[in-house]
Amino acid sequence: MKRRAGAVSQLMVSGTAVAVTRKAIKNFYVRVDRETGEVRVTAPRRLSDDEIGRLLRRDWPWVEKQRARAALRPHLPEHRYETGEVFYLWGRPYVLIVRESPARRPVVCVRAGRLLLYAEASLGAEERQKAIEAWYRARLAQGIEALQGEAEAIVGRRPREYRIKKMKTRWGTCNTAAGRIWLNLKLAQYRPAILRYIMLHELTHLWVHNHGPAFHARMDRFCPDWRMLKQELDGGPAYEI
Repeated sequence: MKRRAGAVSQLMVSGTAVAVTRKAIKNFYVRVDRETGEVRVTAPRRLSDDEIGRLLRRDWPWVEKQRARAALRPHLPEHRYETGEVFYLWGRPYVLIVRESPARRPVVCVRAGRLLLYAEASLGAEERQKAIEAWYRARLAQGIEALQGEAEAIVGRRPREYRIKKMKTRWGTCNTAAGRIWLNLKLAQYRPAILRYIMLHELTHLWVHNHGPAFHARMDRFCPDWRMLKQELDGGPAYEI
C-alpha cells in the first residue's frame, strides 16, 4: 500500500511565506533553512491553517532569530562544477580541476592539494555534480566509520545504523524508535571535530529525545566544547556541494 504524500501549502506570517507540509504525524515542527532563511513547517493533517498560524506566532521569536542568523552567514558562490572552483574536504580547500577522460564513468580524487575530476568531455554539470556528491558520500562514510567506535563509547549507546543524506535544515537526525542516525552529506566539508560533535549529539538523543536540560547536561559531559563547535558550524560559511 502506497503512503500518501504530504500535502503542501503556504501561509503568510508577519509578511513571510511559510511552506507547510501536512503528514500523518502527531507533532508540529518548525524549521528554518540555515542558508536561505526559508521557513518550513511539518504539521499533522488534522491542524487547520488557523491552528498552524497560532503555533507559528508562538514560535515566531525563535524563527526570526534563526532567519537573522542565516542572513549574516557568509555564502559561497554556487558551483558549476568547472575547473577553478573551490571545494572543501574536512575543513581544507581544494581547487577543482576537470580533465577529459575516455572512461565511461567519471572518477574523482584528491592529489597534490587539488580535487581532480576525470570525465568525458560531453559530461554535463548535473552528472559532474552527481560524481562529486558520490565522492563526498564515500569520504563521509569513512569519517563516520573512523569516529563511531570512540563516539559510541563516550555516549554509551549504539544505533542500529548510520545513514547519509543531503539535508537543508539539519546537520543530523536520530530516529530513536528505529535506532537510526542520519548525517548531513555536507559534514564532509567541515573539520572532523564538527562531525564528531554532531555524532555525539545524535547519539545522545538515544538517551534523551529532546533538547532540554537533561540533554544539555549529557552533552556537557560527552562533548565539553559542544557550544563552541555549534557556533563554528552554524556561523561558518555555507559550503555547497
